[in-house]
This record gives sequence, C-alpha cells and structure tokens, in this order.
Amino acid sequence: MNRQGLRAGIVLLALVAVGGGAARLSAQMPDPRQMSGIPRPDPALAAGTVTVRVIRGTFTDPVVSQTVELLGGAAPRQASTDEAGRAEFTGVTSGARLKAVATVAGERLESQEFAAPASGGIRLMLVAATAADPTAAPAAPSAASPAAAPAQPGSIVLGEESRFVFEMGDDGLNVFYVLQLVNAASTPVQTGPIIFELPVAASGAAVLDGSSPQASMNGRVLTITGPFAPGATLVQAAYTLRFKGSTLLVEQKLPARLMHVAVVAQKVGDLQLSSPQMPEQRTMPASGNLYIAGRGGPVEAGQTLQFSFSGMPHQPTWPRDIALGLALLILAGGAYSAFRAPAATTIGNDGRRELEGRRDKLFDELTALEVRHRDQTIDRDDYAARRRELVTALEQVYVALDRVANRVEDDEAAVGLAS
Repeated sequence: MNRQGLRAGIVLLALVAVGGGAARLSAQMPDPRQMSGIPRPDPALAAGTVTVRVIRGTFTDPVVSQTVELLGGAAPRQASTDEAGRAEFTGVTSGARLKAVATVAGERLESQEFAAPASGGIRLMLVAATAADPTAAPAAPSAASPAAAPAQPGSIVLGEESRFVFEMGDDGLNVFYVLQLVNAASTPVQTGPIIFELPVAASGAAVLDGSSPQASMNGRVLTITGPFAPGATLVQAAYTLRFKGSTLLVEQKLPARLMHVAVVAQKVGDLQLSSPQMPEQRTMPASGNLYIAGRGGPVEAGQTLQFSFSGMPHQPTWPRDIALGLALLILAGGAYSAFRAPAATTIGNDGRRELEGRRDKLFDELTALEVRHRDQTIDRDDYAARRRELVTALEQVYVALDRVANRVEDDEAAVGLAS
C-alpha cells in the first residue's frame, strides 16, 4: 500500500473507528477519558441519529438507566441508557447545534457542541469518574487488582465496534480492519493466538499506528497474542488488493466470533457491494464522497466473511501493452541513433534536462496537492485553481519537450546526411 493510500485510509478510519480508533492506546487499553464528550461522525448510523454512551471510568462499567439530555434544536430531549450504557436519539434535525448532558452521582458531564450532519449520525461517549476516586486518574493496577491477576483460560470475541473498511486507491482496493477484541471477564484471559490469514492476493499488509503492541504482521498473517486484559483491545490493520476486471471477491476467515457485521465501502462510479452476511445496506455521502454502509448479524468463529464487489473501476490492459511496446521501440530507436550519430546525442541535452527537472517538480507539487485535497487540508476552490495551474504548466512542459526532441531528430538527420 502506497503512502498516499495509507494516509487517505487513516482519514477514512477516523469516520468509522471505535471511540478514538485513530488515537494511540495507553498500554493495552484506550483511555476513555480522552474521548469523553468528543462527537464522532458515523456514516453507518441512520440519518438524524445521535447515540450517547455513558460509562464510569472504563468500557466495562456502563451506567445503566441513566437519563441523558440532548440540548439544542427545537426543544431539549431525554433518553435513558440501556444495558450497554447507550442512549439513542433519532429524528434529529440536520444542522441543529446540539450538546449531550448527563449527571452521574452528582458529576455533570457535557459533550462538545456539534452540528447534526445531513447524512449518517453521531456517536459520542460521556465518561464519569470512578467511585473510588472522583478526581484523580485511575491508579495503575496493583498486584491484587483484576488486571494484574494471573491470566485464566477463556475466550474473546470481536466486539460491536469492529469494522471492515474498503477504499479505492491508486494501486487497487485498500482494505482496513478495525478489530475490537473484547474480554468480558473481570480478569485477564489467555487464549491461543488470534490469527487472521489475509487473502492470498493481499499486498503491503501492515499493522497501523494506534494498535495494541500485542498485534504483529508477518507477510499476510496478522497475529494477536494474549493474555487479553479485561475490556477491549484495539487492533487496526491494512492491505491492498490489486484487481484487473470489474468484479472482486474478498474473503476473510474469522478466528473468533464476530458480534455483528459492520462494513463501510467507498462508492466509486457504478461500484456495488453484496455479502450473504450483510442483509442491510445504504449509500450515503460523507466528507465529499459516497459510501456504502452495511450491517449484519453475528458470525461464528471459523466462518468466512464474503464481500463481492461489482462495477469496479478498471481499465483494459491493451493500452498499457501498446504503450509498453511503443516505449521499447523508442528505446531501440534511441540506441540506434546513439550508435549512428554520437555527436547528435549531445544536442539539446541541457535544455531537455532543465525541462525534465521542471516536469518532475510540477509532478511533486501536484502529488502534494492531491494529498492535501484527500486529507481535506485545503479549500476546495483553492485546490481546483492550483490544480488547473499545475496541469497547464505540465502541458506546456511536455510541448517544449516535444520541440526539443524534434530538434534533436532534425540535427541527427543532418549529421547522418553529412556522414
């Protein structure tokens, strides 16, 4: 996977990863306090939906039956948290300025103010202090704490925040796994290694920043070793699948039970996505692109996820083959000219080098501009204007290179006649 595809993929993951999936982990566990009150767009949610999860210190301590207020909009609204500590608001008006508020054991928790998006929904979390110490950060586990207890035999599952993300890249289809490995026990559990064997055609596989140090990649084998601490362990991995035709089948055998299927795929042109494990899907805009968001039920360990793509953007190979053949002919002709008229090869070299240097510089600027556009760090109008300038300058350079090449050919012909 090239650097540009990786950077674009990380931006995409920021839209769908579990609570700060792009943030670094502290030891094995993400720190919920760093995510408290931060709204996260989620294109997989229905339009006008806001979910607020209330926990006490850690992911494994949800606050149940807690009243949550959603302030702003036409009038304040209230909802109670379920067994997972999650309250849900639906039918929120697009563009409304909102804030989520809850009071847990006398502690008032507030989110950042945010605008309801036109498509997709918003997820956020409110984190209350632990009952033991309402002001200080949680202490490091002591020898007697559950996290420091000896690991016991057990099992883990792929939690509800796990995602499979697909994005078109320059080299093929970029695939991202956001894996939330959940240990529901109160003490660490030891299992055999959790091994994902990536598709045979996977290339450039890597574990992404922000993942647990328990994860490693060897070729196309992703291995996550125990013991697993109570709660969630986050792993993010990526690879690229090259394709030639308009269809592509992606298969992934699961080493652990998946609580539910959640998929986000960038829609380019007529691209379609189907899966026997994904009965629900819809297409929605986000960050200037279209995405297919799909959901499905649980999938047992040992089963194989299947994602079938059709309408893939591709180009026939014959233009490339013809171009390669022409390039070989040009090289052969150049070698013959160098043998027949060595004096002519030096004609126009200085001018050509200068033009080629300018061409390379313009290409570098254009590449950097495209990266900024993909990262959304440049205004759309400024991007369009600068891109026109660079493309026009490149066209002028190529015209000048053609003129130099023609002048060299004329000089070589004159040398040949003179000989």
